[in-house]
Amino acid sequence: MARERTLARRERGEVEQMEPWNTFQEMERMFRNFFISPHPLIQPPRWLSELRTEYMPDVDLKETEKEFILSATIPGLSKDDVDIDVTDDRITICGERKTEEEKPGERYHLRQQNYGMFRVSYALPSDVKPDDVKATYKNGIFNVVLPKAEVHEAHKVKVEGKD
Repeated sequence: MARERTLARRERGEVEQMEPWNTFQEMERMFRNFFISPHPLIQPPRWLSELRTEYMPDVDLKETEKEFILSATIPGLSKDDVDIDVTDDRITICGERKTEEEKPGERYHLRQQNYGMFRVSYALPSDVKPDDVKATYKNGIFNVVLPKAEVHEAHKVKVEGKD
């Protein structure tokens, strides 16, 4: 029987699903943003610049008649810095965007870019052919073409025997 789902969804890790942790992450973000100011005379504490938020690439997933096309915006990485794993019904993208080292005599006045490791996994709306998946990279955008697997109609089985 063919499995039909309507929307792809990002799979969340066990810790990420716990509501208290999401609340603490939001509090940390608000606290960090409180100290970061565009005014050059107000400098955030040095320890605050050490905090890193989780880096998440922006992802679009569209469907055509024959395939799914996933587009992920991951600036600052090369094609060798990203791993893409595909199973029949799931795609996982992972990699790391490394921060630039501060050099002597340099000081950041503003740091808004996110750095760090990322790993995102999406359940696909229907099965794909993992062996036929193709990925390309151009101008910081990864495009992954996932051909749909054949959908087999359910086969009715006649039950034999006497009542």
